[in-house]
Amino acid sequence: MKNKNIYLDNHASTQIDKRVYDAMKPFLNQIYGNPHSESHSHGWISKNFIDIARSKIAKTIKSRVDEIFFTSGATESNNLILKGLALSQKNKDHIITCVSEHKCILESCKFLEKIGCKVTYLKIDKNGDIDLNILNKKINNKTLLVSIMHVNNEIGTIHPLKRIGEICKKKKVLFHTDASQSLGKLKFDVNYLNVDFASFSSHKIYGPQGIGGLFIRKKNNFKITPLLSGGGQENGLRSGTIPTVLCVGFGQAVELIERERNKNMKKIKELKKIFLDKLVKNKIDFFLNGKNSVDNNINITFPGTDGAFLFSKLHNISISSGAACGSGSGETSYVLKELGVTSNNAKSTLRIGIGKNNNKNELLYLAKKIIKILKKK
Repeated sequence: MKNKNIYLDNHASTQIDKRVYDAMKPFLNQIYGNPHSESHSHGWISKNFIDIARSKIAKTIKSRVDEIFFTSGATESNNLILKGLALSQKNKDHIITCVSEHKCILESCKFLEKIGCKVTYLKIDKNGDIDLNILNKKINNKTLLVSIMHVNNEIGTIHPLKRIGEICKKKKVLFHTDASQSLGKLKFDVNYLNVDFASFSSHKIYGPQGIGGLFIRKKNNFKITPLLSGGGQENGLRSGTIPTVLCVGFGQAVELIERERNKNMKKIKELKKIFLDKLVKNKIDFFLNGKNSVDNNINITFPGTDGAFLFSKLHNISISSGAACGSGSGETSYVLKELGVTSNNAKSTLRIGIGKNNNKNELLYLAKKIIKILKKK
């Protein structure tokens, strides 16, 4: 274990499943036609496999096949929905979101504010939850969209999408969710959850990087302005050649992660318990951030610990102190700040992302290493 780099950053990205990789290989050098070329068999074959992938995703989330659109990932999907909807509207210019959303949502909202939109940022409590009564009160006759993620990417908090969707449906407001951290961890049914739009990323579910999806419910009361100009692919919504190999990988990954979801989550829950029990048994001072979280997530603070020192001693274990998508700024996590975690404690926080490929020995090794470091300080 000493010479092995242990990967526990599965919130950021996951190792591609071998079965997904095997499904993709023929599309790297054998099946290579442009799926938008309609005049020959190479194009027809590629399109057929893209259609199969689209069907797999639709089946998993209980949508229609023509409600699934391919993008480069959840960041693009989120940008497309927020900006594309807002740019198409004349009468409604109000969006409601949450202060702990992913950066791509928050930055999109900042952009929209600059061009005249009004944005309400709902606060979270110490557990990472939003107040649904406040959400209900903030909706007005100018409200176009509510965008609340399903599972927070830093603290793992699960938001009550069904109840949020019911509020939006009653108020006749569109509802979008970033579901990139929930697919494969929780059952995701677009009809049960009352969502109008949902964003996904393949690399969060053991699929290839660079591909994602967007669910758009078929309605006639809204338009979406495309962000990319070109050949009008994806029913005019997203121009650019769709990468057959990545779509095939994404479809296979979705199918596998849903089929094995219960088994994977049972294992991950046990690994989380093993890790935390080891710390408790050794009387390590810590607290967890967020409540009602997915078991894959351990956002853990060790009060009074020098975070930089702790990280330096965990050099052979891949974990993070915040969201990898926003790394490099040198700033402490804005999500932890909104929770009320002090700056010093935020710097003493680890984000551990357990995946289906991790095992008991890896979690025990991390726990023992942390114990050793903290008892020496």
